[in-house]
Amino acid sequence: MKALILLGNRMNDDGSLSEPTRKRLALAEERYLRGDIDLIIVSGGPANPAAGITEARAMKKALTARGIPAYAVAEEDDSLTTVQNAKYSVPLARAKGAEEIVLCSSREHIERPYLNPVRLFRRAMRKAGYAKSALEVFTDER
Repeated sequence: MKALILLGNRMNDDGSLSEPTRKRLALAEERYLRGDIDLIIVSGGPANPAAGITEARAMKKALTARGIPAYAVAEEDDSLTTVQNAKYSVPLARAKGAEEIVLCSSREHIERPYLNPVRLFRRAMRKAGYAKSALEVFTDER
C-alpha cells in the first residue's frame, strides 16, 4: 500500500486554504485519481489559531468536496512544524499499513536547505523501519 503525505501550509486568517496548499491538494487528487496511491495523509495542525480549524481538517474537507472518499484520507492534525509533520505522519502511515510513502509539497519547501523535509522524512522513516527506497517525492514541479 502506498500513502501520500500531504504537507499543509499556514492557513489564512479567514479559515481558507493558502495558495500553496490548494496547489498541493490538486497534486494529491491527481495521484489518487490515477490510482498511484491508496491513502492520502493530510498533515498539519492549528498553525494559525485565527483560522479556527486545523490544516489537516481543512485539507480533508477540500479533498472530500473534490470527490475523494473520506475513507481514503487520514488526518494528522497535531503538527505545527515540518519536523512534527515527519514525526507524526510517518508512524500514522505505518499504522495504516503503508509500505511506501510519497511526500507531497512545493518544490520550494522540498528543496529548502534548513530543516529539509526529505531529510526529516527519511530519518522518521528509518525510525519506523522503512527502507530508504520507500520514499518518493512529488512536487508542483514534478
